Amino acid sequence: MVSDIEKAVIEWYEKNYNTKPLFAKSKPALTPETSLNAGKYPWARETGDEIMKDYFQRFDVDSSNFNFISYWPYEKGLFPNLLRTKTHKIPESKPKLLTIQMLIESAKAGRWLYD
Repeated sequence: MVSDIEKAVIEWYEKNYNTKPLFAKSKPALTPETSLNAGKYPWARETGDEIMKDYFQRFDVDSSNFNFISYWPYEKGLFPNLLRTKTHKIPESKPKLLTIQMLIESAKAGRWLYD
């Protein structure tokens, strides 16, 4: 049985963010396993930031335990660390997976559960 919160989170994401990617024939299928930051259609950092701010506000989820950099880490850029000093080099790191299910469960709890 789908809870009201689960339905609300899925409807919010479907309406506001599940858009048809450029050159795709249709919108991606939305499931609880859909990832916002990995897979075939990951969101860029700027959009990810917008989505998460909207999510925390709309569903009144305490974001104090949410670490944005865990899900959208800094990228090395065009010249990866080549011109940076040792103390300014950006370490190689893979993002933690961020899924719709994580948004649903955290909305149910009223706080971010995954960091």
